[in-house]
Amino acid sequence: MKNLLKILILTLILASCKKETEIKTEFPKSDFNLKTDLTNFKKKMTELDTIKVFFDHSVCTYEGFERIEITKKSDSIKIRTEFKELTFNENQNPNWNLVYEKKISETDTVWQFGKFIERNSNRKNSNEKKRGILIVENKKDTIQFFTNGLVDLNHFLEDYYLTMRKIYPENKNGIYGYELVEE
Repeated sequence: MKNLLKILILTLILASCKKETEIKTEFPKSDFNLKTDLTNFKKKMTELDTIKVFFDHSVCTYEGFERIEITKKSDSIKIRTEFKELTFNENQNPNWNLVYEKKISETDTVWQFGKFIERNSNRKNSNEKKRGILIVENKKDTIQFFTNGLVDLNHFLEDYYLTMRKIYPENKNGIYGYELVEE
């Protein structure tokens, strides 16, 4: 009887320890939803989220591609951008080159990427079989933005370039277009 009582007590102790351990090993989760939170990503994303942005700069005979990784650390946002140009590159597999890495506050009002997304919401997720110009991913969610013809593409490029020059005013190598200088 004593042995049975000891086993019962030990079983209860082990069971309570196991439950306590299970509670402590829960992993934090993010509630960030790409489709509903993208326009306010600076505030809504957590350190567990990574937003990946792919932008196709290609027009006519020019081919250039940009990829951006947006992460959050505490109350700041890190933007890391790489670019690959194919048109003037003789190498068959050109490398992605780091263009810039910036850190901004989550309360930043200069870089309005969320407003750019909002302005262009009519371009999202077309059912037509067209080339996605802007693709945004987070975990398994993807949003694609499309244009309709060359004129529309140029308007979209202009809006994107003006938005991105706010985060990267240096605009080295004209990644975000060139400003016309009239004499």
